[in-house]
Amino acid sequence: MTRAPQSSWRVGLAALAIALALPAKADDPRVAASAVIEGENILAHIRPLASDEFEGRAPGTRGEVLTTRYLASQFQSFGLKPGNPDGTYFQDVPLVGYRTVPQIRISAGGTRIALRYPEDFVHDFPALRASARIFGAGVVFAGYGIVAPAYGWDDYRNLDVRNKLVIVMSGEPSRARGDGSAALDPAFFKGDQRTWYSTREFKFGVAAAKGAAGILVVTDPAKAKTYSLFQGFAKLEGAALKPARNDSPTLISGLITLDAARRVMRLAGVDFDVLQAAAATSDFHALQPNARADIRVTSRIRRFVSRNVVARVEGSDAAQRDEYLVYSAHWDHLGRDDTLVGDQIYNGAVDNAAGTAQMLEIARAFAAMPRKPRRSILFIATTAEEKGYLGARHYAQHPLYPLDRTVANINIDGGNLWGVTSDVVEAGVALSTLDEVLRDAARLQGRTFVEEAIDDGGMYFASDQIEFAKVGVPAAFPFNGTQYVGRPKDYGESKWSEFSRNDYHKVSDEPKADWDTSGAEADAKWLMIAGVLVADAEQRPEWKAGSEFGRRETASAGTRRASPNSR
Repeated sequence: MTRAPQSSWRVGLAALAIALALPAKADDPRVAASAVIEGENILAHIRPLASDEFEGRAPGTRGEVLTTRYLASQFQSFGLKPGNPDGTYFQDVPLVGYRTVPQIRISAGGTRIALRYPEDFVHDFPALRASARIFGAGVVFAGYGIVAPAYGWDDYRNLDVRNKLVIVMSGEPSRARGDGSAALDPAFFKGDQRTWYSTREFKFGVAAAKGAAGILVVTDPAKAKTYSLFQGFAKLEGAALKPARNDSPTLISGLITLDAARRVMRLAGVDFDVLQAAAATSDFHALQPNARADIRVTSRIRRFVSRNVVARVEGSDAAQRDEYLVYSAHWDHLGRDDTLVGDQIYNGAVDNAAGTAQMLEIARAFAAMPRKPRRSILFIATTAEEKGYLGARHYAQHPLYPLDRTVANINIDGGNLWGVTSDVVEAGVALSTLDEVLRDAARLQGRTFVEEAIDDGGMYFASDQIEFAKVGVPAAFPFNGTQYVGRPKDYGESKWSEFSRNDYHKVSDEPKADWDTSGAEADAKWLMIAGVLVADAEQRPEWKAGSEFGRRETASAGTRRASPNSR
């Protein structure tokens, strides 16, 4: 999970004034049901989950055992039914843990250079074998590495990349609107909003399907935090879903720095900056310079079974109780790093003990409702989100209840612990009719739902909801807004920036003495109200026109591990 800087989020002064003046509709039964939720209870869950005793909640560790037992016991104490039809609160998730050291050497024109790991490149997903190698793989520059028939784009046309190392640009192409302004054409890869095609996961999936020996996405560490985060991940154990087969020729899927990519192409006598400019043009053709790559990966592998924790509130309508609204929140974090001096435990208090705690309170509130909603509610505390949304992906691939009866997903990742905001937002706004549900729930609370993009669209691909979206389930990724009641205008921006700078994915993400759980409480109530609206509605949420989800090519491509694209 990550939060983007919020300086671009805007709320009109008139709308804000209305929101501050509008009282919550406390007599509405949906609002009344949410009154059960209390901030102190959220904090009471965060404290054990983010304690040193739970050891950073890494999958496959003692910390997982403590965490999953705690969550199941809480669901049971609230009166929720086991979510697995086998009568338990657990869904097994078979994983492969790995610690991998990759090597890449490039040769051209009689000269040979070694790319340094992790200074020049890092892996996101390596071959799940103790040792694998390929010598003399051709090097290919394949533009953005995108195949998107919806936009008439194919960077692989007339290109055979079997057993080759593919280098591609991050992001996706764009073009001017054509009206003389600097604005981008929103009909071409959605202009300034990212699409699913821009993600590493999609690009990795395409390259793997085409038989590439490896794929590296060019990243500028000076402009993107992503690279330094992956350097940190390289010190920790990675994980992947246990594969049914292990015969993929792709040895490494990862990132390469802009400087290293320039050196590789320079070795082959090619100006990378010229290639980069050409990649955005409609007549671009992939380049195969006279360069070869030797790739080798060595890994320590362990196989283990992790768990999603699943609980259920049964719907009240006999005709609709076999339809499900899914709430999700990942229980895992980064575990511990024994190489650190001093504090070694990544407690993950905000990310995502807070989100998990909010989901627990929402579950308790649903269980306490005298009359349950018409549809059933499923709560899934997922494993291995930090390893690439693996628990959510496993559920999407092996659902406990049919996906065609799964009406929506609301994913909670991170929690607002600095006070109440008068506004609320959503990553992925304009993708589905869950926008209207979240807006209506906010109005019932006396808050404003900001119906505009909060970033370039990348955050939507950055947590478990993406796995539900990929299989066609409308999914929302909601957050508190920026307008903190009784605080200066820039208060929210400063608090989230401070968290991102000082605590995000660091051992310092621990419970703080100055936390104010009123915001987490208000947001949990908002999301419960939204859930009641979905569960009682005549119509299911739907994808909106222009959304790339639900299309066959985007639902099936990119089945390998992906890490959050906005990290």
